[in-house]
Amino acid sequence: MDEPQGSEPGESFGDREKRIAYNEAWFRALNERKAEWMRNGLPTAGFRCECGNTSCSVRLGLSKKEWTEARSEPNRFAVAPGHVVYDVEVVVKEYSDFWLIEKRGEAEEFVKELA
Repeated sequence: MDEPQGSEPGESFGDREKRIAYNEAWFRALNERKAEWMRNGLPTAGFRCECGNTSCSVRLGLSKKEWTEARSEPNRFAVAPGHVVYDVEVVVKEYSDFWLIEKRGEAEEFVKELA
């Protein structure tokens, strides 16, 4: 699997926390496009899990209120239950179908820069 690329062409992240944060921010960007499609009346297959695993294919069903809550902080992500990297993120709320997590430390600062 290729490493995610940074904002500059050819820039790769050697730091594990930044790679995880970048992957999660990438999934969040996909989900934001899906939310826009939904606002425009287009069907979607649900939101993607925003965990750091690039091969994760779990879909999440979030209501508009839950989506708004997930986007309320730039370091907050919606993930499938158990899809947490505990050394760089914490669970802030558990729903039956998904959990809300927040980045901490260097990863938190990095995703805020990406937001």
